[in-house]
Amino acid sequence: MSIEFYGEISEYTKKQTERLKRKYFARWLYILAGLLLVVSVVLSITKGGLAFLVSLVFAVLLGVAGFVFPIMPFGKKIDAPLKVRVTIDGDTVVWTQYLAQKETQRKKKVQEIKKVLRTKSCYYLIYNDISNAIVCERCLLKRGTFDAFEMCFEGKVVSKRVE
Repeated sequence: MSIEFYGEISEYTKKQTERLKRKYFARWLYILAGLLLVVSVVLSITKGGLAFLVSLVFAVLLGVAGFVFPIMPFGKKIDAPLKVRVTIDGDTVVWTQYLAQKETQRKKKVQEIKKVLRTKSCYYLIYNDISNAIVCERCLLKRGTFDAFEMCFEGKVVSKRVE
């Protein structure tokens, strides 16, 4: 059975996607801040002085950046209109983006998808990390059913609430 999502991604979903990406990168900033904090503790024990202060200041700055980054306001508009087609046929996922000048296409195997995030408005097919996710907005389903879609990714679907 073939499943197809086709149409223009809504502004709400674009903002939701941007929010998820920001939270993902904020987690990495927290991890880096934690590592720098460990380095600063080690430096305080071994050397002390300026190296300790510099690493401590950078750790605090990264921690603050990780806190501020997800809550920063979005720009006026996230992007130009984003028209996409996602087709799942057998074991292949084909993602096509229609731009004004050209069309870009990515093909992935269903086995390459690590996780599928299910929100109230869309699905995110994550094969690397959230910044490279394929967005399948629920209202754009043209062919197939949600049950068939979730059966394709059985065991990988995770519900997520995005605020």
